[in-house]
Amino acid sequence: MRQTGKVVAVSDDKKTVTVRFRRTDACGKCHACFTFSSDEADIELENTVDADVGDELTIQLHSNSVLKASLIMYGIPLIALIIGTAVGSLKSDMYAFLGGVLFACGAFFIIRAFEPKLSRMNSFKPRIIEKNE
Repeated sequence: MRQTGKVVAVSDDKKTVTVRFRRTDACGKCHACFTFSSDEADIELENTVDADVGDELTIQLHSNSVLKASLIMYGIPLIALIIGTAVGSLKSDMYAFLGGVLFACGAFFIIRAFEPKLSRMNSFKPRIIEKNE
């Protein structure tokens, strides 16, 4: 996933830049980036190309990162749903339903609690590919 963005801020030590780019449908409701408005987002990235305020940059999020994030957000709650349903079905159908829903919701809230930490991990952050002239 490639995006083009504009540098809106540079840190004092010039090691990081804040890049504003247009959110696409692929972004969904990820919130890994700081949302500036409904269609724009800001993200702080390592300044690997010596960019300054106003520079246009191409940033890329590797498909591996998108796949990992999807597995975390959808796979873990799905597994929890299946486990909750299996455990609840030992008692009755109603407990199977409740167990599945409660386990899936619990997994979602646990993931949500860890979201700030996950979004700061470098493996889930886009990288600057090039400075556009």
